[in-house]
Amino acid sequence: MIKEYFIILLSFLLIQNVYAFDIKKINSSKIVSQASYEINDTNLVDTENAEDLLNDVNDLNQALSEKEKEIINNNKNRSQPKFKGNEDIYNDFSSSVVFIGNRKNKRLIGMGSGFVIKHKGKLKIITNWHVIDDSDSLSVWIKPKKMVDENYLISQVESYNAKLVSVNKTKDLAMLEVERLPIKMKPLIYGKFAKVRVGQTAFAIGHPEGLLWSFTSGMISQVRPNYKWPYKGSRHKANVIQIQVPINPGNSGGPLFNKDKELIGVNTFTSEGENLNFAIAVDDVIDFINEKPKPIKKKKNKYLQKKDKGNTWIKKKKKKTSEKGSIDLSDAREVDINDNGVIDAWLVDENNNNIYEKAYGDKNEDGIIEIVAIDENEDGNFEIILFDTNNNGNADEAEIDENEDGKSDVIAYDFNEDGTWDKFEKI
Repeated sequence: MIKEYFIILLSFLLIQNVYAFDIKKINSSKIVSQASYEINDTNLVDTENAEDLLNDVNDLNQALSEKEKEIINNNKNRSQPKFKGNEDIYNDFSSSVVFIGNRKNKRLIGMGSGFVIKHKGKLKIITNWHVIDDSDSLSVWIKPKKMVDENYLISQVESYNAKLVSVNKTKDLAMLEVERLPIKMKPLIYGKFAKVRVGQTAFAIGHPEGLLWSFTSGMISQVRPNYKWPYKGSRHKANVIQIQVPINPGNSGGPLFNKDKELIGVNTFTSEGENLNFAIAVDDVIDFINEKPKPIKKKKNKYLQKKDKGNTWIKKKKKKTSEKGSIDLSDAREVDINDNGVIDAWLVDENNNNIYEKAYGDKNEDGIIEIVAIDENEDGNFEIILFDTNNNGNADEAEIDENEDGKSDVIAYDFNEDGTWDKFEKI
């Protein structure tokens, strides 16, 4: 699939491209009746022992009656196992799911879901990295006692300020901390990825398209260890669970449960096609929670404000670095894809025919080009997209549009970065 980053980029070029217990009662009356019959029948029973026999039967009858009462009382007092149904899952853990608002310049630019876990004695929130990416502030809302719509929640209900604790971009996970999060919120119970089976039923809680605290269910379609998927120019890899549980934008970062009310995954992304939805496996979540937090780098602003000219902004440099070293982009068309005041893409018309044959992208805005797209046949579609996933100046992954339909068909990997592609995968 052609990277969404360059899909947006192509929009600047007006190109349309397209992510009992059962108690058996004893009838004691029959025993007594039978015994009486035998006592009166002198041919069957010695009359001298008849009275003793009758007493024995009566004693047995009484003992059985008392035992029956004991069993019934014990059964009444026995705690019945709690029903593990769909309703129980929602009632027990919907309040552990939060609504997350991603803000930039005090404006809400995105939303998603998250859930409460306990880490080092404190309540923390787990969500997807892509839910909080590119934010300068994060707001968290907990479930209100009375259900409201998205607009009312955002404008009228008090939110909590959240701080980013750690991220793992490869697994697309993030951990948040909220100072005043109510301690009564229940942290989720972890399940095990190894116990997830195809055909089992799974349940999701989240906010699809802003429809707050929605509850959906479906079947587990497959388990996929070490699965790779792209997102806006980034590459992700984790153990994932493929599900038919309906999820949509807004579900990202929300929990996926099994029938035992255990967390088995984090709802993360969908693929083209019907009911092709994916959740990051709980084992990866646990590993992320327990790993040492990595320093969170703040993005550098590529513009400096001139003190003598008020709000006039000038560029620091036009020359960028790529996998081929320094390249001169002085004649390239500059594009601010996310409209945040920072140039993050450059379009190049090498032969001056009004068609951009190459595009360079600095997706994470760190001053280094990590994406290069090439339109070989100059049809307006990028047939080859190169990625420098570790920012070392070498292209180590590529997406190829073999049939030139505007969608990538093959992913190529150069694991040792020697310039030769080592592995090809169909998408």
